[in-house]
Amino acid sequence: MILHKVSLCNFGIYGGDAAFDLTPQSGARFQRPVILFRGKNGVGKSTLAEAIRLCLHGKLALGGRTRQRDYEVYLRQRLHRDEQGETAVSAHITLEFEHVLMGRRQHYKVRRAWQLNGRRLVPSLTIWVDGERLADSDEEKEYLLRELIPPGVAELFFFDGEKIATLSEESAGSADLLADTVKNLLGLHLVEQLDRDLDIYLMRQTGAQELRTCQAELTRLHEEEAEWERLREETHRQLDECRRQINNKREAITLLEEKIAREGGRYAENQAAREAERQQIAASIAQAEQEIFELSRGVMPFAVAPNMLRAAQARLQREAVYESWQALQPRLQQLEGILKEPEAEYRAAETIKPDPRIAKIEAFLQTNKQPPMPAEEVVHRVSPEERGVLLNWIDEALTTAPRQMAAALQKRRMLQEKLAEVDESLSRVPVMDILRPLQDNLRQLERELGRLEAEQERLTAEEGRIAYHLERIAGSKRRVSEQIAHINTDEYRIKLAARTKLLLGDYRKRLTERKLEQLAAQLRQRFNQLSRKRNFIEEIRINPETFDVTLYRAGKPFPRRQLSAGEEQIFAIATLWALREVSGRPLPVIIDTPLSRLDEDHRRAMLAEFMPQAAQQVIVLATTAEIDEAAFAFLQPVVSRAYLLQADKTVAQASEQRVFPRH
Repeated sequence: MILHKVSLCNFGIYGGDAAFDLTPQSGARFQRPVILFRGKNGVGKSTLAEAIRLCLHGKLALGGRTRQRDYEVYLRQRLHRDEQGETAVSAHITLEFEHVLMGRRQHYKVRRAWQLNGRRLVPSLTIWVDGERLADSDEEKEYLLRELIPPGVAELFFFDGEKIATLSEESAGSADLLADTVKNLLGLHLVEQLDRDLDIYLMRQTGAQELRTCQAELTRLHEEEAEWERLREETHRQLDECRRQINNKREAITLLEEKIAREGGRYAENQAAREAERQQIAASIAQAEQEIFELSRGVMPFAVAPNMLRAAQARLQREAVYESWQALQPRLQQLEGILKEPEAEYRAAETIKPDPRIAKIEAFLQTNKQPPMPAEEVVHRVSPEERGVLLNWIDEALTTAPRQMAAALQKRRMLQEKLAEVDESLSRVPVMDILRPLQDNLRQLERELGRLEAEQERLTAEEGRIAYHLERIAGSKRRVSEQIAHINTDEYRIKLAARTKLLLGDYRKRLTERKLEQLAAQLRQRFNQLSRKRNFIEEIRINPETFDVTLYRAGKPFPRRQLSAGEEQIFAIATLWALREVSGRPLPVIIDTPLSRLDEDHRRAMLAEFMPQAAQQVIVLATTAEIDEAAFAFLQPVVSRAYLLQADKTVAQASEQRVFPRH
């Protein structure tokens, strides 16, 4: 299948007529498969993908359980509104494509339109096949489109941001999406329908009492299953709507954040940090001032008179010497007395020569008889301990305290200068009266997003509970079918129906297991290819019951939560790519915002590996930040057409960019 052209009129942001040529160029093998749309958020990229999906599937594009009333409300909301707020009265989407059916290539042109007629909304569907307009009813034409491209199969070529985000998470939502896609891919919904039809057939048969008992039990189980199926459909519808609202809220938050940035929001974003920094600096200044105060309460005041302190220090030291002399006198007098006692004996003995050491001691005693200072000059009559404290205080006042005070004053001065800088920075923040309403709106959107995400978790848990009961009922029905198959009855058709039910269950199980093995192998190959790590993941296993995906490295499970944000998105894209490979269907790829969460290496891998190889036609919807001029130049050899989308107030505008393929 190849998409050739899409035309929009008054759809969403596209006011008036807009048409885009989507045909890949470069020969029969489509070696330039990429059709590139670039532009900022809100300029109509996602609207293009939405328009293609809507044109192909109508109401089913919103989900299989969408009511007609909800569909009409949606169509009204997608009518273009101009700058004055006026709503267009009609809109249409036209899609032209080639499709091979039963070995025959045909050209299709599908035009889906709707018009306001008073309060009524009148939709219409027109289809041309090879230039010939079909005269069938709208219902028959819808059936034709479903046969050409079943809505479930179409999931294989719409790689939208919501789907990528869901698959990138290790959650029940990811497993559910994978399960639904695999079932659609394998046609398991047809097997399930046949299983239900056989139930109805068995319930309507008559026969022996044992058979009637089984039929009654089967009827009861069927009614219980129908009620749980109804609950599952309603829960699934609510979950789809919740996910759609989550996606819308995230887009609205992104747009509002960009608007806040344009209004000076980059300053506002820093305001909280600046305010916190200001409070921290103010606290540090208060701490420095407290330190200065504590120093002032100590010996610091004495430091203002250093000469007086030095004089006091000298006197205390002299008085310390005097007190040491005074304390030594009793000992010296005792020693002098000892020396005088044998003096006569020494002098009588003329043969004994005088000892020079005694002469030195006598000289020392004579020298220390005189006090170092007059006793009346001693002022400070204090103990040695008190004198030591006084001398320490004086030394602190002369040396340590001034240094500490100077450091504290310097620290306070620097902090005050920094505080002045922060205050000046805060004064440059745009007037908050302009930003506050936008920020309030942003916080409101974030609160609503949180509420929706909580509701999504609740609905996902409810789906799990319903799935448990349906699995229980399926097991009970299988046991009843086994009983019917073994009942002694001549009704061959009854036995055949019961045995067929048993075989269907086994067939579905084996088919699912085989396809999941193929999918796991393809997923491992594509994920390693896109992650640029050829043996990063050694094995992938997919549980055929829960569809949970487990990665293996070095023979051990590798938790998906250890993947980076970029690797998670690569994993989601690799999953969709692998599903396409397993399906074997030559469908185009439409991928919306593919590079937003990727680092430079993964972006380059997407540009070099995925976009040129994913399909014969790859329609890329990206922001100018995702694919900038450098990335555009790198991608040009595989680009057939490139469009730059811009928005003038409420209207999208597009210009085709020249591409220069290599020869």
